[in-house]
Amino acid sequence: MTAPTPVNTREGLPYPITVDQLIADVGDDISKGDRLFAYKFWYIVEMANSPDDNDSAETTKKSVRESIEFFESPFEGKLHCWNVEVGMEIASPNQTVCQIVRPCNHDIVYGGLCTMCGKEVDEAEQLAIGGANLAISHTDLNLKISRKAASDIGHDIKKRLRNDKKLVLVVDLDQTVIHCGVDPTIGEWKRDPTNPNYETLKDVRIFSLEEEPIVPFMYMGPKPPLRKCWYYVKIRPGLKEFFAKIAPFYEMHIYTMATRAYALEIAKIIDPDHSLFGDRILSRDENGSMTQKSLERLFPSDQSMVVIIDDRGDVWNWSPNLIKVTPYNFFVGVGDINSNFLPKQQSTMLQMGRRSRTKVKESDDLLTDIIDTEKILKEKIDEEVKRQEEELSHQEGPRNEEKQSTETKEEWTKKLEYSASLEVQQKNRPLATLQEHLQNQKLLIDDDDELFHLKDTLVRIHSTFYDKLEESPNNDAMVDIKYILPDMEKKVFDGCHFVFSGLIPLNTDVQKADIVIWTNKFGGTTEIDIDENTTHVVTKTPGTYKARLAKSYNPKIEVVHPDWIFESLSSWKRVDEAPYRLIVDQPVSPEDVEQFKEKLERLRREREVQHTAKDEEEYDEFAEDSKPPNPADLFANGDSWLNDEDEEIPSDEDDDDENENKSETTSEIRGNKRAVPEDGDDAAATKKPHVVDAEDEVSDSDSDMDEELLNMLDS
Repeated sequence: MTAPTPVNTREGLPYPITVDQLIADVGDDISKGDRLFAYKFWYIVEMANSPDDNDSAETTKKSVRESIEFFESPFEGKLHCWNVEVGMEIASPNQTVCQIVRPCNHDIVYGGLCTMCGKEVDEAEQLAIGGANLAISHTDLNLKISRKAASDIGHDIKKRLRNDKKLVLVVDLDQTVIHCGVDPTIGEWKRDPTNPNYETLKDVRIFSLEEEPIVPFMYMGPKPPLRKCWYYVKIRPGLKEFFAKIAPFYEMHIYTMATRAYALEIAKIIDPDHSLFGDRILSRDENGSMTQKSLERLFPSDQSMVVIIDDRGDVWNWSPNLIKVTPYNFFVGVGDINSNFLPKQQSTMLQMGRRSRTKVKESDDLLTDIIDTEKILKEKIDEEVKRQEEELSHQEGPRNEEKQSTETKEEWTKKLEYSASLEVQQKNRPLATLQEHLQNQKLLIDDDDELFHLKDTLVRIHSTFYDKLEESPNNDAMVDIKYILPDMEKKVFDGCHFVFSGLIPLNTDVQKADIVIWTNKFGGTTEIDIDENTTHVVTKTPGTYKARLAKSYNPKIEVVHPDWIFESLSSWKRVDEAPYRLIVDQPVSPEDVEQFKEKLERLRREREVQHTAKDEEEYDEFAEDSKPPNPADLFANGDSWLNDEDEEIPSDEDDDDENENKSETTSEIRGNKRAVPEDGDDAAATKKPHVVDAEDEVSDSDSDMDEELLNMLDS
């Protein structure tokens, strides 16, 4: 016998509703669409006044009406129990009203058919009841499972991993473990022993893919011939040793925003014997989103044992399970060829990582050229996208009414941007442009050591997880990567207050910059300007005004190169500032320092005033909240007091003589005040529908109460 399935109220009902009659009995066989219960609700209608009604200046009057509707069963089965009773008010959706034992819960569905009973499954029905609508397969979107099935699978995975004493590692590809480009210059240099970059290109791997040409949106004609595109792949230094070190501790999955064909080719290079990833490869073709990644896509019920490594934090919404790595930029000026499917990023010095300091042969001009080259490349990609869009929009492709394209406009646009980015890189040859700056010097330098630090960090995370599990065997719910990682990270920059100078573009929200979010995860805080709390000014050059002011204002403030940040982030420990300290030779004038101190003092006083005002405001709000509730809020305890008959509510007020004849209860309501019931009557005042006697209703109508009711309903 299957477990009962809860039936919840859906969106779109005229809430609040009141259960009026339970139609089905416990034990009844229910078909999909059968009426389960009747409910009533109230609404307002406007009616024209009678022409003979000369006493009213209004042309319309409002009336409260009651209506009855029926709640139908979303699926078939046997009614197991009721979770509501007659007279109960339901104020919002997703409230359980009853439970039904279904003949089959359709927990696993493939291609629209239940794998258990063979019946065709209504996708809308599954969405409504939380049925088989979760895709967890790496390769097949046709396979859907219910949340219960996902929970069972998640429990089995957790049990298996703990028995093997492993965790899960989700691995990004581009700029995390490899760097890929399509610039034909790479192939030419690789074949030329006289080129200064020849040695660093010896281990570059090459493969080709048949790319589909972009056709007009909703094009239904025959497919144009495929075109071949060559890819050049550089493996991040130390990757082989990295995998060898962590493989005993982690079950690894590939998660990339590249195509599946691309991901499979990269997997052949980094995992030739399929011993590391097997078939655990998820690409954008199966992801379900063109711009975001989500752990729920692979592990919908439990992510407590999952660690992510990726060079982009924004695509994960900075998940607490994420370890952001410094982007691997071997083919300088090229960037990530699959970044068109990700949120846009600005090219900055910080994206160069430690390259901006450790490559002593590279001049400041070259670094600027690299960033400028990436910007120019992006601009040309945008121009190419516009050109191709305009060209394709004028092409009239054949139409076939019997065939329908499942591709959305967004998907088509992203593919167009990707195609344009490949064409622009192939035509503009950014590497050749940058090499001209260095003449016969080496442009491509390969001394990245990110994975050297990362493998040790991952082993520490694994040890911490299982140590905590042994310490708390009966409270394993708290042994979770989303708690362990932040706890380890925040110790790195605890107590550090940063100011970035000359590194974050102007007119940028500093708190949304990647480097700021990243350092915040590791316990640091960042401000736009120097203040009494500043501990570090991070800059590429000590000549910036903020760097000079910092040293003049407080000599204890460290002025450091960004490499200190990256080295600390990579090693997960606050490294010594000495090797990264910048010498400030030109302090600001004493007058500037005094003006700065006066400004700080002025800001401090303003903050005190604002803090005092905020405290007073919070006290006033507390005092207001502490007052007894306004009895005139006619809906505070539901609207079940409304009578069963239509009640006409005049727009104008009644005269004073009529008001003198009101009942005691009505008089207490008048003037936005309502009598507080005696202790014994308190429960009765807030419980179940209250039907007003029809005779009292006619004689005791109150214009103040009516007007208050209309105001409540209109709002």
